[in-house]
Amino acid sequence: MENVVFFFANFPVYSYGFMLGIGLLIGSALAQREGKRKGIGSDFVFEFIVKTVLVFIVVGRIAQVYSLYGLRTFLYPWTLLSGMQIDEYRGLIGAAVYVVYFLVRYVGNPACFLDALVPSLALMQSLGHLGSSILGRETLSPWGVDLGEFILHPLPLYSALAYYVIFSFLWRMRRNLRYDGQLFLGYLSLSALAQRFLMSYREVFGESTNPWLYTIAFLLFGSAWLYFHLRTPFTDSRRRLDLSDWRSWLVYLASVLGVGLMMVRFFYWRFS
Repeated sequence: MENVVFFFANFPVYSYGFMLGIGLLIGSALAQREGKRKGIGSDFVFEFIVKTVLVFIVVGRIAQVYSLYGLRTFLYPWTLLSGMQIDEYRGLIGAAVYVVYFLVRYVGNPACFLDALVPSLALMQSLGHLGSSILGRETLSPWGVDLGEFILHPLPLYSALAYYVIFSFLWRMRRNLRYDGQLFLGYLSLSALAQRFLMSYREVFGESTNPWLYTIAFLLFGSAWLYFHLRTPFTDSRRRLDLSDWRSWLVYLASVLGVGLMMVRFFYWRFS
């Protein structure tokens, strides 16, 4: 079930693609800003994002068409342009392989480069989940999505809120780092924790070993983050976070709460 947000030139604009596009635009702008601040270069970051997205689309589209037509895909290549569906799983694998190649081939300090990207990645995931229509397990909760015969957990909303919290935390911490790669390790740890939490509301819970894998990943990346954090002192170029500034923390929490409420309102408006 896919929700239509609006029509553009008589073509339906679906919620998932719309929110993913919004996330890509905002996330790209924030990543370019961070790249410029870290001395990496905004154009360099933009080039990386564009190429990675293109690899994701091309690999995902080829995988989707190949699953339908097999080797005939190469005999009738125009079938690649006959639709818009893509295999997201294989597209992500292709994008991940390209990211590794790009880091090894073109980036002098991969840890610093990844620190500039991961907050934006968490935001893209948050908005992408907010537009998704893949709901969770059955529930009797009053906040469940009522589909008539079933009431299901609003899994996309849980995911969107979890990844927005991750984004907001990483974005707030980005100026108070002890070592390069700190945000990247923090993202991996928090993302594994979020996925472990979300598994409880998916239909596949109890049919998959992923909950254990996510728990191990959280402990592994969290331990690595803590180890480097304790062993790396602050330098003159790295500013210590003032935990006593309670006013800024109140503003931060209020902003997270405000955005969270807007996400809740938008999500239930889609299913109203």
